[in-house]
Amino acid sequence: MGRQPCCDKVGLKRGPWSSEEDRKLINFILNNGIICWRTIPKLAGLSRCGKSCRLRWINYLRPDLKRGMFSEAEENQIIQLHALLGNRWSKIASHFPGRTDNEIKNHWNTRIKKRLKPVEDKNKTQESIVSTVLKDEQQIMETALTETNVQNSNVINGHVNLLDLELWLNQETIDTSSSNSTLFSFEDSVNSSMGESSYVQEDFLQHWGDSVDSMLSWEAFCFSVFHK
Repeated sequence: MGRQPCCDKVGLKRGPWSSEEDRKLINFILNNGIICWRTIPKLAGLSRCGKSCRLRWINYLRPDLKRGMFSEAEENQIIQLHALLGNRWSKIASHFPGRTDNEIKNHWNTRIKKRLKPVEDKNKTQESIVSTVLKDEQQIMETALTETNVQNSNVINGHVNLLDLELWLNQETIDTSSSNSTLFSFEDSVNSSMGESSYVQEDFLQHWGDSVDSMLSWEAFCFSVFHK
């Protein structure tokens, strides 16, 4: 269905307002106040639509309308409000008595925005520089960390190699001691066997000596008996 038009536009006047039309609208509103904008044109004797009367009053004819350039304080306040509210010009205009939303919007687009653009470009450049510096520092830190990890890995590998060498030397020592102990046991067995054989030999010689002595004593006995 859509929104209904504010009035029948057939036969209505368009274009710039005349001083007579301004006088009629001012007199009607000052005497009757602001009522429904759709009924004001007929009651005020104007061949305009309600929207045209409203914009003419708000932007040009109302008594509290503030004209002239914006001060530096007003521009700073507009910048702060725009950062909070964005392009909601009617909300921004409510903080400036006597200023219209259309006037503030035009001043933003023609003056303030152009003044802020170099600052924004400078901030973007600084942000890009800071981002580049931080990225370079991060790369340097990552490289240093990688080198540290490699050095730590080399140190660990060196310790492992030393540990392996130490274990190998200990194993060699154990093997050497075991071989020496085996050699010693073999020599002991040989010596013991040689000692036993010498003992047997000495025992045999002793028995042989005893037998010889006995034989010599028997011959002496027989000689002594037969030669008496």
